Amino acid sequence: MERDYRFYAAQAAATGLLISAVKFPLNAGSFTSVVSQLELASVVMLMNHVPGAGLLGSFAAILGVKATVDEADASSVSRTNKLVMLGGAGLLCLGLFVDKRGIKIFG
Repeated sequence: MERDYRFYAAQAAATGLLISAVKFPLNAGSFTSVVSQLELASVVMLMNHVPGAGLLGSFAAILGVKATVDEADASSVSRTNKLVMLGGAGLLCLGLFVDKRGIKIFG
């Protein structure tokens, strides 16, 4: 398999979403649990190059940003780092989705 820019962008986005998903608690029924599970599902889809993974990843990143902003116990430094990581992952996922539709973003 040829490894082009899309391969590396998908791996970087999956890494950011995976780190974010691990940080959220998996309490049943809570909003952060749903966000974490959605992020984990998008990580698996991105790693396996499933069609639509970029769209699901960007949606998961948006919900992750909302959950991070709503967190009350996070320090400002860790919150800022997580927001930057989720924003980057979300932009990479959105770029992968748009690039697949024919609008060249990468390269």
